[in-house]
Amino acid sequence: MSLSVSNPIAPLVHPKHPATKDDPSLRHLSDETVTAHIYTKHREDDRLKIDVDNYIALVESIITTADRITETVTQGTEGRLIFSDDFLKVNAVDAPLCTLHHVASQLSCKAPGIEKAHETTLEILDILVSYPWEAKAVLTLTAFATEYGDIWHLNHYSLLDPLAKSLAMIKRVPLLKKQLDSIKYRQLLLSPNSLIHSCLRAMKYISQLKNFAKYDIKELSELSSVLRQIPLVSYWIIHIIVASRIEISSYLNQTEGQSQKYLNELAEKINSILITLENHLNIIRAQQEEIDLYRWLVDHIDNFPTEITLVVPKLIEGKVDAKPFIDGSTRMQVSVEDALRDKNVILIISGLDISEDDIRALHSIYDEVNKKDEYKIVWIPVITVESQEEEEEARKKYEYISSSMKWYIVPYTTKIAGWRYLEENWQLRQDPLVVVMNSKSRVEFTNAIHLIRVWGTEALPFTNGRTHALLGKHWPESTLFKFIEQPRLQTWVNQERSIIFYGGKDPNWIQEFEEKVVEIKNDPYVKEKGNTFEIIRVGRNIKGENHDFTLTPRFWMTQWGYFVIKSQLKGSSATETTEDILRLISYENENGWAILAIGSAPLLVGRGNLILGVLKDFNKWKRNMNIQAFPDAFRDYFNELNLKFHTCERMTLPGFSGWIPMIVNCPECPRFMETGISFKCNHGRPELS
Repeated sequence: MSLSVSNPIAPLVHPKHPATKDDPSLRHLSDETVTAHIYTKHREDDRLKIDVDNYIALVESIITTADRITETVTQGTEGRLIFSDDFLKVNAVDAPLCTLHHVASQLSCKAPGIEKAHETTLEILDILVSYPWEAKAVLTLTAFATEYGDIWHLNHYSLLDPLAKSLAMIKRVPLLKKQLDSIKYRQLLLSPNSLIHSCLRAMKYISQLKNFAKYDIKELSELSSVLRQIPLVSYWIIHIIVASRIEISSYLNQTEGQSQKYLNELAEKINSILITLENHLNIIRAQQEEIDLYRWLVDHIDNFPTEITLVVPKLIEGKVDAKPFIDGSTRMQVSVEDALRDKNVILIISGLDISEDDIRALHSIYDEVNKKDEYKIVWIPVITVESQEEEEEARKKYEYISSSMKWYIVPYTTKIAGWRYLEENWQLRQDPLVVVMNSKSRVEFTNAIHLIRVWGTEALPFTNGRTHALLGKHWPESTLFKFIEQPRLQTWVNQERSIIFYGGKDPNWIQEFEEKVVEIKNDPYVKEKGNTFEIIRVGRNIKGENHDFTLTPRFWMTQWGYFVIKSQLKGSSATETTEDILRLISYENENGWAILAIGSAPLLVGRGNLILGVLKDFNKWKRNMNIQAFPDAFRDYFNELNLKFHTCERMTLPGFSGWIPMIVNCPECPRFMETGISFKCNHGRPELS
């Protein structure tokens, strides 16, 4: 049908076969035909403005009162209607009287049929050329209501007032009274779904749509398309009013009226318009609620922090009176007020793909903060589903994941009211977001997930001061040592021994590296000088066994977490971030890599082929150990090879939530790394579930 929401400029045409010359139909009036006529002379014009809402209220009062009078006629109680005070509550309007008379004259005494109604509609548009489109429609409706109300007003007082009786006779009201029970008359008026009442409802919708113009049209994406249809809708309102007035005139003049088919088509037309306008309004209201909520959250989190018990429910459901949380430790319901009053809060915002590693780490945080009861943790699940099957699967996954949580849990929902705020202000993406807030909803740390992944409970309390203190250590202590089970590691670090930490995904590279190290350690020159070093494979215990099959993803996630935290605290770019850890991250997909350190202080980080090259060429640089220590000689020869086989790096930043660096220096050269953009359709939302 017409004005479809999925196609905002769809034709307002009746979907049937073309009519014959003897069977005129609305099919002749396609969007193109109507638009061609009305835009030949008419554009949006607001030289003459009126208060459309006041006119709508006035017209509604007239038509409603007239309809009540007609009810007394059909019930045999004429003259005994008691009016309520509501009918007096109408604001005054400064009506353009001559213009209304001119429009009313065009409505009177016309021949029936589509062509005449169309012709008259265009004539009325000429009269109202200087008014905005919605004013054209409401003034035509006012002209109709004035004549219609006058007829029934005279009838109401004709039993007691001789003047009213005489005027009613001249206007031939008795003839109209005979039509009150006819199908056609009730199709025009009386019923809430009648043509005139539907036109009045359409005018209300148009007025509501125009009132949304105070919002940024870029934010209300639906608004611009529907506003472009107001001229076309206004045309049809006027056309229907014209056709209805012609039908009423036929009763008064006892002439041929409109065909039943034509009136039925008009009813279908206005019904189609109403459905479409209603759908547009529902979408726009939802968008408007989202905008209002977003502004509220910005004000009460970013600008003027308020009670956490107000902010959290508004963020989740868009209202203060939100559903109770589920207490993960007892499985009982707890109100938001009782759960969070006067508490610092850690919000975990994630999809259903939150990893078991993250959940285990969060359990450690929960156990620690629960000792002093200073923080309360709340999980806000972000779930998107597109089918019933996905819904059922998501519910099962939600139940499974939440069953392992001991903190507060938001009940299952596929809609987070404050989604826009999460996306735009907290940069929620695929990765979990952990926001730390005080009891007044002031954000203490924007995304603590990286702190938790790198330092666990050591990061408590999640403050910038504590983070700076943790960053004061050499980064291998924070990002490498937790993945090593070597009991002598700390002793070697304290002794500031030379240590090569190594790893990689290619067993052949690992084997070749270890064989070359054995050769060097057994070299008589090295034994003579006592210039030795230790090697530690990251991710293997002293027996050489993998101690955690999930090590690889956790290891790289930890490196990335350190990189993001260091970058964030240094400013808006990653130029200050240690080049060593950035270089290590770039080797994630290399066959092998190694880190040479003195104790825990990193001296160099290299990719596998260069490290092997240094080891294979040991005989070329071992004499340098006469004047240099092993690590210095190793580094100098590494740098020499690096100049010969220089390769800049390429990295793909995971879809972390929260702040991420947008400017990164290449770890191999002083230039900025090029930033690329990729696009992936997830139906408007990140794939969080």
